[in-house]
Amino acid sequence: MSQNASKSYLVRRVLVRTAAGVWQHRGRMLLATAMSFTLFWYVTSRPLDTPSALAQSAPTGAASDCANTVMTAIASTSPAAAQPAYQCMSPAFQQTVSEAAFVQQLQALRVPNISIVSRLGAYQAPAGGTLVYYAVDTSGGSVGYVITLGPDGKVVEIK
Repeated sequence: MSQNASKSYLVRRVLVRTAAGVWQHRGRMLLATAMSFTLFWYVTSRPLDTPSALAQSAPTGAASDCANTVMTAIASTSPAAAQPAYQCMSPAFQQTVSEAAFVQQLQALRVPNISIVSRLGAYQAPAGGTLVYYAVDTSGGSVGYVITLGPDGKVVEIK
């Protein structure tokens, strides 16, 4: 038998055995294919977390609302989002910083080309305050924000 004939015989033999194995396990193969397509569909059809979605999915409570309101204002390009965020700032902050200055500070914190804003979690401090953590994905990378809330649920600090 020549070398080419033995190679073609070997290739044919491998193809036949593979086809027989696939046919034997066709139910499992169909199930695995269906599961793969379902997972692919789920991952690609989920909407991205956007600043507006963040505000809509906010948990109830004043502390959650103020942290999300301020984060929405940071992520938003609309100047109108700054007004509710200013109302969420602590009274001490509002006495020292005007709303116009606050809007300028928000613009300085803003990161361009935001694609996703995710609330990562919150840490309840023993003294009564809360630290709320956010991750912001942009076309240039990721940025993290920490919003500190006082015991009254008003924003004390944004880092």
